[in-house]
Amino acid sequence: MAETVNNSESVQASAWLAALAGWLLPGAGHLLQGRVWRALLLGGVVWLMFCTGVSLGGHLYGFSEGEAGLLSYVFGFCDLGTGALYLISKAAGVAVVERPQLATSEYGNVFLMVAGLLNFLLSLDAFDIAAGRKR
Repeated sequence: MAETVNNSESVQASAWLAALAGWLLPGAGHLLQGRVWRALLLGGVVWLMFCTGVSLGGHLYGFSEGEAGLLSYVFGFCDLGTGALYLISKAAGVAVVERPQLATSEYGNVFLMVAGLLNFLLSLDAFDIAAGRKR
């Protein structure tokens, strides 16, 4: 009985590690589990969407900005889904200034938010695979 509890705890720990790694670096959660193609394809999509959003003039929302009220917190949560991409970009000052003069800036904002939401889903997928709920 003690082995079963200990084994389920280690499975849960590895599942949380896969989810955290997948959130922090898109594709890393699947890569840790040896699912290289899935990591490259799905993680690559998140990276590509993030880079496309930045190149279209999108900006990352923060949690201390009052520019759009409550909605900016929702947008900031979506952007935070890209993990290290969000954190490094905010620290480096990349894509932090809104540029409404660009006709494509709103599209860029949407690309950034969808990249974050997709990465949240990829993190959950990595968790489910590591926990044995999914193949």
